[in-house]
Amino acid sequence: MATMFIKHIMFPLSLLLLVFIASPTTNAMLIKDMYTFCKETADVDFCLKYIGTDKRILAAKDFNDVLLIAFSQCKIQVSEATKQINKVRQNFSGPNGKRRIKRCEINYGLASAFFDEAYEIGILKGVQNKAHNAALDGLDYVRACEDEWKMNGPVQKSPLTFYNTNIDKLFSIIFIIVQKLNG
Repeated sequence: MATMFIKHIMFPLSLLLLVFIASPTTNAMLIKDMYTFCKETADVDFCLKYIGTDKRILAAKDFNDVLLIAFSQCKIQVSEATKQINKVRQNFSGPNGKRRIKRCEINYGLASAFFDEAYEIGILKGVQNKAHNAALDGLDYVRACEDEWKMNGPVQKSPLTFYNTNIDKLFSIIFIIVQKLNG
């Protein structure tokens, strides 16, 4: 009797387990879809590194979720740039360097607020253009920081070029995602 009961319970449980193992997460983007998407970008390796390997991509159900990951990656780059500003600040003791560092610090603070706004707007489905515009405002402040090192005094290499470039590349990915969401 107990053996018969166990057989009747075990078969449906093992079948259910097989379904969970064999089936991908419902509506989740497949890895091959992410790779195909990244091939549409200007820098496939960059896209795969910053978007495709983000741990949240496994739970992404659609391009709106990927858009949120891209906004979040912009925020991470802004945060890392802010840390870099604090590390290199003492290397710029002259008036031009001090001014440039201060302006970049201000610009990155503003960029951070706009990327926060883009993320918050992006959570709402169907308003990706508004989120895109907020991210564009953030990008403008990042670019202004980079430009600061080329204008208003002797040209110097920006200590933030790496982060500025990453944010620029992430924004190009955001642009492609928004185009896809707009159909």
